[in-house]
Order: sequence, then C-alpha cells, then structure tokens
Amino acid sequence: MTVEPQLPADWTEGFVEVEDGVRLHYARTGGDGPPLVVAHGVFDDGLCRTPLARDLEDDYDVILYDARGHGQSDAPESGYGADDRAADLIGLLDGLDVEDPILFGHSMGGDTVLATAANYPDRPRAVVSVDPAGLLQHNRDNRDGDGVGEEEIEGVRQQVLWWHDHSKAELLEVDDELAGHVEAGETELASRLADARLRVSANITEVFRGGWADPEAVYPDVEAPTLVLRADVDEEARERDGESVALIEDGRLVHVDGAGHCVFRDERAVATEELRAFLDEI
Repeated sequence: MTVEPQLPADWTEGFVEVEDGVRLHYARTGGDGPPLVVAHGVFDDGLCRTPLARDLEDDYDVILYDARGHGQSDAPESGYGADDRAADLIGLLDGLDVEDPILFGHSMGGDTVLATAANYPDRPRAVVSVDPAGLLQHNRDNRDGDGVGEEEIEGVRQQVLWWHDHSKAELLEVDDELAGHVEAGETELASRLADARLRVSANITEVFRGGWADPEAVYPDVEAPTLVLRADVDEEARERDGESVALIEDGRLVHVDGAGHCVFRDERAVATEELRAFLDEI
C-alpha cells in the first residue's frame, strides 16, 4: 500500500521568488530556535529530510527547500552550477528574512552550502556539509581522471526519464533503494523519496554539466565554522579529504564509520550525535 505522507500540522510551506524569477518551494518547522536551512541532494527534494527536521525542530527553526529543478520548485533549463545554486540559496534567505543561519547540505546540497559560504562569507553562522559532491568529484578526478563525461550525464537523464515512466507504486517495488526502505519498515521515507524522483526535472543534468565547487578554489574562502561529515572511505581517500578540508580556516572533518554516501540514513544516530556536538559549540 502506498503511503502518502502529509506535512506535519504545525509546519508551514510556501514559495520564494529568487532574482531570475524562479520560484523555490520550502517547508518550515518554525519556532524560536536558530534557523537551520537544509539543502538536499541531486535526486531528492526538501521533504526527503523530514526525519532530520523532526530530530531538530525542538531546538531549531528548520527550513527544508527544494532546489530549482526539484520538488515543487521551478525547473528552468539553466542556472544549476555551484554559483547559481548559491545565489538561489541567498535569494531564499533574503525572501524569508533569515539572518545568521546554519547551512546544512548533503551531496549536491553539501556543495551548495560550501559555495554559498565562500561566495557570501558574511551570511552563514555555521556550515555542515555531508559528503559534498565537489569533494567527491575532486577525489575522483585525482584518482581516475577529469570530470563527468557526456555519456554519464546522458545516463542521469535517462534515469530520470525512467523514473517518470513509472507510477509511484511501481517505483516503490522496482527501485532497489526505495524497495529496501520499504522492506526495512521506512515507508514514509520511501514514499518521500519516490515523490522526489517523480518530481525531479531532467534539466537537473545541468548540475553535472555546470560543475561542482572545486575545494582548492572554494574552500579557502569559507570563513564560517564548518563541519564536513564524510562516508566511511579508505585511508587514501581520508588523507585526500583531510587535505581538502584543511583549506577551510575553521573546518572540521569527521568520517562516519560504516556509512555510505547517505550518511544520515546509514548511520543516523552517530551522524546526529556529531552534528549536535558541533552545533552545541557554535
């Protein structure tokens, strides 16, 4: 049976129009705590981070937004590079009158929040970047060669179109990741991930074509206290991660043992403990 999760009754949602006329959708827990803005990964949307928001909503005003091309936000043909995504996030903050936010992001979102902190160093109070795509790409380039090729980008587009060719009920059965969450009893998460796959635009292939935030160019400009939470990787990758994160003046790197790319889904308790320890210090 397909679960249709609803927005929690005490949360709000709406849209903000950013500079180029693109409307971004957001959901917000509200409350008197410091604002914590969550940027999602490349195939997700804001509400995929509902479990994290529920964990933090007693202490923070959590804002979950849909990046352009995702969720209920607009999906123009362009504007998906790291600087564009950073500008969109600043537009969201301005539209919601959010001051001194903590910026949290995973994968593409982790890349976005680091680019935002570098381009607009006076805006964030702190940054949490979970398995940021730019760091992963930097490691991959050092190991295997340069960049993401057109064949790989076309593969992403075909994956999105494949999702769109299926109903939600079908995806929950035939998509291995979603079926795994269903089998594990995580039906709400599976449902939200399925919704995200059905809503994501094929235009998000431009994220890969536009490129990620290069650690060597971007990280030295990040001034806010920053936690980088990384998956469990081998010693060689850990060493490369350490060299990159050391470029951030006030950066801290933590590898979460046993975690894959989706760190908070794989090792939620440990990752949340590391997050709260960092937030308690800022």
